[in-house]
Amino acid sequence: MEYLLKGLVERAKGGDTAAAQQVIDRLYPLICSAMRRHGHGLDREDLYQEACLIVLQCIKDFDPSKGIPFLVYVKKRVYFGLMNVGRQRVLAISLDKELEGHDGDTCTLADLLVSPQLGVDETVVQSDEVRRLYCAIGKLSSKQRQVVLLHFFYGLKYKDIARARNIHYKSVLRLKDRALKSLKEHLEKMERNVSLGSRF
Repeated sequence: MEYLLKGLVERAKGGDTAAAQQVIDRLYPLICSAMRRHGHGLDREDLYQEACLIVLQCIKDFDPSKGIPFLVYVKKRVYFGLMNVGRQRVLAISLDKELEGHDGDTCTLADLLVSPQLGVDETVVQSDEVRRLYCAIGKLSSKQRQVVLLHFFYGLKYKDIARARNIHYKSVLRLKDRALKSLKEHLEKMERNVSLGSRF
């Protein structure tokens, strides 16, 4: 199937990072249009990075045999992706997703919260804990938040995040480790504040 940017997309799918950057450069007007439409109140640099990562994922996922032109495919994915970021800042969380810390220990996002229990009262408490998790994610640095969102929420691999941000793979892992440590600290601090407040 013939489509615009075919040569660049094929080379990018084959691992040519220069071709991938050219695709992003050619799609700059589309990205800017999506940012204007769905990026109100959000940091433009963060939003642009999100859009670039969506484009890279589109290159990876694109299947020309399905008969959908690349530009149509990427436009829908970018607009939909930024619309979700604009609406929610974060997507649905999988609390069962395993996280690995710098010490090699693993835990889940659910482990960072108190153990869920059954019952109406407990369900309300658990909902409050998830809100605190969202709040804690919002307290991360911009770079840490991007790594957490792009890996744990969008499902991008660390190497893809490193390539899109033009940084070393190990730098992404360090950002992830610091983010998880900060998340745990923020959640523990919020838990202490809730406990203190409940005494009065």
